[in-house]
Parts: sequence; structure tokens; C-alpha cells
Amino acid sequence: MKVKHKKAIFVCCIGENTIKVTKCLLGKNTKREFIDLGIESISPDSGEEKIAGKLKLIIDRLGYDNNLFIISLPRNYATCRYLKVPTEQPQEIERIVFLQAPRFLPYPADELITGYQIISTDPEGYSNLNLIIVHKEAIERYLKIAQRVKIKKINITLSSYGLCHLYGYMKPQDSAAVMVIDIDINQVELAVVLKKKLLFSRYFKFNKPQPNWERLFIDEINNTHDAYLKEISSPIPEKIVLVGVGKFLPEFANILSKQTNLPIEILSYEKDIALSENVLNTIMNSGNSIANQIGLALEDIPKSLNLLPRAIKEETEKTLQRKERLKIVFFVIGIIFMWVVSIARVLGNKEKYLGQLKNELSKIAQTAKPLEDIEKRFQILENHLQNKPTSLEVLYELHQIIPAQISLLSLSYEEDSQIVLRGQTQQMNSALMLVSGLKNSAVFKDFKVKLRYATQKNTQSGEIVDFEIVCLRK
Repeated sequence: MKVKHKKAIFVCCIGENTIKVTKCLLGKNTKREFIDLGIESISPDSGEEKIAGKLKLIIDRLGYDNNLFIISLPRNYATCRYLKVPTEQPQEIERIVFLQAPRFLPYPADELITGYQIISTDPEGYSNLNLIIVHKEAIERYLKIAQRVKIKKINITLSSYGLCHLYGYMKPQDSAAVMVIDIDINQVELAVVLKKKLLFSRYFKFNKPQPNWERLFIDEINNTHDAYLKEISSPIPEKIVLVGVGKFLPEFANILSKQTNLPIEILSYEKDIALSENVLNTIMNSGNSIANQIGLALEDIPKSLNLLPRAIKEETEKTLQRKERLKIVFFVIGIIFMWVVSIARVLGNKEKYLGQLKNELSKIAQTAKPLEDIEKRFQILENHLQNKPTSLEVLYELHQIIPAQISLLSLSYEEDSQIVLRGQTQQMNSALMLVSGLKNSAVFKDFKVKLRYATQKNTQSGEIVDFEIVCLRK
């Protein structure tokens, strides 16, 4: 008899010196049990092949079986910024952060991967975001390593959200901002958390044996506090919470208590979260922290925080849609099967029942087989019906989507080539909203929309922004 295994999640962190993989079982009522932990040492200059070899040793021992595999991206690989955008719609937010990312990292937008979490919204329809920006090469490196060890179901999320989830799980009623400090064997990660949302995070290397390490540690904590106040300003953290390697935490709590008036708390999660004896022993013997890995396994990761490349996300979404369609087909098959069985019972004729069953299954198989062909035909028909927009359609669509704050100065329409819009506005966000609206428009779907320039200048009536938007036919 085949044994049914519980569903599992694997969370991995590949640092400069260690690879850590935590195995978590999903029980009833979303209960999660951490049953095993694998740790292997690596050198900072280890290549993808060597890291993949070490990772395979761990997952083979832990019993990986095509489960969901979450990679905890170290904080030092990402840039995080607090950003306010003029929309609450996820699709529009993704467009805006894609355009805004090159402002914070000196790379083209197509070389950057972004994620975000909505921290709050206001009555005017603006959203305050924690924006995550990562260079594509860092993500592709992890994907190549995963491919070497044949890991398919993958999710990449910033490690700071693990600390955020862990504290939110342990203190769900806490409504004040707190600074969570994760102390690992050779690094420290800090996260400012408010109501289960990540406001700010930072990372620095740490070497306890080095001379004057206490002073260096306090300086980094102060630098983090100052950087947070400069970027976010409020709310000010009302408490410092320590997690990580348990045997070191009282010493760090004592050092911090002498340098700050804030309350210091050590977050002991061993009693509230199901950790096996093997996991506890491995943590104590190795001196490694797995706080962010535990946090990432405690709850599902939103799509907006998944740092996979856009093409992979879209392919995954299509695969899920195909699976849903197949489920519907099999559901219909099941209904017909039951219907045929009931008829057979009424007739009491076994041979007739088997013949009807075969006929029905044959019909269903013939219907299910050409599903993809039907979908392709619909696609061809749709492409055939989509004619090039006329100048009247373009003008009508522009009338519908141009924000009221924009004055359109000129429109150049070259059929089969491009459309050029020049205008003025008092706010840059209005120009970005127009770009987003053009990209989402059915009339402009065959055009590549780009903001060629946006220049701010002073006039007698105040500051205005001159802009030009180019729509090139694909």
C-alpha cells in the first residue's frame, strides 16, 4: 500500500559561508511543524557547481520530493526603498515600480527585478510601498543552482520578510513599531515591523571575535536607526526585539540596554513554534540562526513579494490555468461516469453498462484531446480580428484615458510606424499615469509605449512638466 506523505515546504538560505535548508510539514488547520534542518559550509568564492553539490547533499538527506522550495534572498543582495504611488491597483503598481526602479539602481529596467508590499493607502487613492529591487543576475544565479539540483517549484523572497512574518506570528496583537534584530553567526539583519508590515530593513556583517566588537555593533544599530528616520521618519520604533542564536542573545541584550532607553526583548519562539529536537540541536551546535527561514514558512508568500523574473511568473500562471481547465474536464468526466453507473444499475445489464461507459469515455477523450487546438484556433481568430486602429479610434481612446491634469500640446500619428504625444502637466505622476493607461489600453496593445523625456521648468503660473511619450508599433 502506498503511504501518503504530508505536504512539505523547504526554505533555503545560501549565504557567503553556509547553506541552510529547513524542512517544514504542513498539518491540519494550517499547523506547521519544522522537523529537520540541514547545514553545509561553503567558501565565499564557491561557484554554482560546488554550491549545487552541497545543496543536493542536504535536500537528498531531508527527503526533497518536488515540494515547494523557498529561497530566502539575503538582504545584502537587494535595495529597498519607501515609495508612494498614485494608485491602489496591483497591475498599475507593477507598471510604476518597473519604471521607477532605475531611479534607485543604475541599470536599465529590463535588468532589474522588483517586488513590493503595500504598507498603507490613503483616501486620495495613493499607496505607500516597500519597494524591493534586485539585479537580475543575482536571481538568475539562484535559478541556475536550483536547475542543477532539479528543483522546479521555486519561490524567491527577501529574508527580511521572514523576520516580519515571524514577529507577526508571535505577536499578532502588537500595534507599535518595533525593531527586530536577527543575530546570526557572522551577520546581523535588522527589520522595522509595524502591524505585520515591513517598513525598513538593513544588513551588516559581524565578527564577534574582532577587537572592540561591542562598539562596532552599537554603531551599526545607531546607523540603522538614523537611516530609518531619514527615509521613513515615523513611526519611531518603541521596542527592540532580539532573535537568532539563543546562547548569545542575553549578552547582546545587556549591551543594548546600556546604550538605549528602549525596552529590550528576547523573542523565544521555541515553545510557540513546533521545532523538532533535531532542529533545536542543530541550531545550538552550529550557532546559526534560522529565524527568517522559519518566518517564510509560517505563511504563504504574496505574489507581489515573489522575486522571480516576470517571464517565469507568467509561465507559472499559464500552467496553473491549464491545470484548472484539466480539473474541470476531469470533473465532467467524473459526473458522466457516475451518471453512466447509475444507468447501468437501473438497467441491470452489465454488458450494456460497459458498452455505454466505453462510448462515453471515448466521446470525452475526443473532446478533451483537441482542447489545445481549439485554444490555438481562438488565438488565430482573435489575431485575425484585431485590425490596426484608425486615427479616429486613437483620438477617442486618448480622450478616454488622458488625465484631466494633462494638457496635450501635439499629436503625431504615423500609421504602421508610431504615435508621438507631447504635453504639459503640473505633476510627474500624471505623465506616469498616462503611460500606464496607454500600456493597458486595448487600442495601443500593438505599441511599445515609452516616456521619452519629462522636463520640469518654471513658468509665470508655476512649475510645469513638459513631456513626450512615444508609442512605437511592435
